[in-house]
Amino acid sequence: MTMTKRTSRPIISRRRFLQACACTVAAGALGATGYVVANAPLPPPYPESSVFQTPVAGIPTPGAPILLVTNPGAQPSFGAYLGAILRAEGFVAFRMARLDAINPALLAQFPLVLLTVGPLTAEASDLFRAYVLNGGHLIAFRPDPRLADLMGVRALGGDVTDGMLAVADHLLAQGITTQALQVHTPMAQYELAGAEAVAWIARRDSSRTSYPAVTLMRAKKGIAALWAFDLPRNIALIRQGNPAAANQERDGMEGVRTVDLFVDWIDLDRIDIPQADEQQRLLANMIHALAGEAPLPRLWHLPAGASAVLVATGDAHGLLASHIATALELVSRYDGALSIYYAPPPMSNRSRTLRRVRWLAEELPVAGAVFTDDAGYPTPKDVARWRERGHGFGLHPYVEQGVGKGYHEYWNTFIKLGYGPAEPTVRTHRVLWSGWVETARVQAQYGLRMSLDHYHSGPLMRRADGRWVHGYLTGSGLPMPFVDEQGNLLRVYQQHTHIVDEHLMRVFDTGYEMGVDVNEAIAIACRQIDAAVEQYPSALGLQCHIDPFAFGGEKAEAASVWFDRVLDHAASRGVMIVSAEQWLAFTEMRDQAEMRNLMWNESEGVLMFEAVISAESQRAPALLLPLEHRRRILRQVTIDSVLASAEQKRVGGVAYGAVALAAGRRQVRAYYR
Repeated sequence: MTMTKRTSRPIISRRRFLQACACTVAAGALGATGYVVANAPLPPPYPESSVFQTPVAGIPTPGAPILLVTNPGAQPSFGAYLGAILRAEGFVAFRMARLDAINPALLAQFPLVLLTVGPLTAEASDLFRAYVLNGGHLIAFRPDPRLADLMGVRALGGDVTDGMLAVADHLLAQGITTQALQVHTPMAQYELAGAEAVAWIARRDSSRTSYPAVTLMRAKKGIAALWAFDLPRNIALIRQGNPAAANQERDGMEGVRTVDLFVDWIDLDRIDIPQADEQQRLLANMIHALAGEAPLPRLWHLPAGASAVLVATGDAHGLLASHIATALELVSRYDGALSIYYAPPPMSNRSRTLRRVRWLAEELPVAGAVFTDDAGYPTPKDVARWRERGHGFGLHPYVEQGVGKGYHEYWNTFIKLGYGPAEPTVRTHRVLWSGWVETARVQAQYGLRMSLDHYHSGPLMRRADGRWVHGYLTGSGLPMPFVDEQGNLLRVYQQHTHIVDEHLMRVFDTGYEMGVDVNEAIAIACRQIDAAVEQYPSALGLQCHIDPFAFGGEKAEAASVWFDRVLDHAASRGVMIVSAEQWLAFTEMRDQAEMRNLMWNESEGVLMFEAVISAESQRAPALLLPLEHRRRILRQVTIDSVLASAEQKRVGGVAYGAVALAAGRRQVRAYYR
């Protein structure tokens, strides 16, 4: 018998049928035109002209005890950066004006004036002289020689280069480290002619010269204080490194990175001291002492109740959602939050579109329940869920082909995968860096307002004798805006990453790491946390890569143990564990705070003012009020007529009572007896 062979047909299941329908619907919605539009490159959301903060202009209104006078005659002029320093130190009750806008009547309204570097005309120098002699207090940075006698010094001519600052045994230097601190700007040579030395110029070996670096002079009714160098510019150079080293590979680790700016710049014997912060604190001591008849309120560097902050981050390179979830779960155990900086796996426009179509199809009625993407990469739904829990999910651009091209490509990919809007914080892959602040300029064009690219890693951190160092590469534990070579402030904060897993342990086996075992890596991280709690108030950036959780085996075990133990120690010391996005929100809220209409009733010992916290943050700022003022003790604080409890804190050489401030307009009264 002859049998006729039947032709077999593939049988489609109900699930496959529904999936096909979903694909058809989604593809139809997109269409050929939609495909082209979806893959057309988007421009940066902000123009290049918007990357800088708006400079001060006009005549300031009174109502604050401090006036900052910037001198456009200086080239470059870092006067605006001095304003950022004041805000970083919590002094928000100040006004700013250009030198060409001031007059005697304006100066007379402010008990304290800060004058930035720059030449003065005879008329301008007479203006400041009269202000001081009639009872004003002046702090001048490398002032015009015309003011030398007012400052109680004689100008000797010449500069000390590559000098140091060493504090004297002076009341205004209390609470400041006695170790000599680096100064990267020229320091004018003076001799004392009636002034008191608050600090001296020191040599590289820390021995003191006979030249004062900071002085204080009582001149008739007023007081004049001098800094022999451009402090704000020096702070920028400590924090951001050597501009002359820009775009140079200098540390032996392949690729031009942020750390290359600090080779032959940071003194490794002093890296455990936040040198920029300590110099700012010396200025803060002086401001506290000279701000006038009334107690001077300020803001604590960190959220109310925090002894330190741990800014938790983790870079992730083309990883699955399950790997990211593992790290997020660890942080959640300690009521913390984590910022993930994610680099999607390489893909073509077609692959990206298909993946996005699948994710869109999941949202469709009926079919969406069975149409799932089995690849396991983070979906927009995953990202939304993580963000709802307080975590961040942001960009991690590759810039090997150029910073502009890399940011444009990765931002477009991020947005078109449905992960947008992009988080406002970022870390560049391999922390590659262009120029002194060129990368920050590019970041500002994409709405990225905090960069964690300055990063403690690599062979620079090893002394010639083989010992490794830890601490503050940028001289700071606090965020501040980037500033360019001309003194213009960018709309991007620099937040250092102090504790780095790949530097301590063999995460990627690059050969540049310390390569210690997990217990020693934990001990190193915990010691830095302890220093922040006990000595130097800091927001410590922490990096725990997500990749080891994907590697599995010993690397996954080491990463899990290290991360968990470090978080546990931080929590046990009262350290807040926050995402970079949460930290940025707090930082911006604090910087935008105001203190208005300060009034001091001398006879009753009552300070009254309005505190304005206009932005929202999950963390409340803390108001600092001096515990003592002219032999009077702070007895009571009310906010909107409600008694507030005060926690004692010391900043530099000053003891304060700290009270939490809620958002809004708050009427504050502080009672001294």
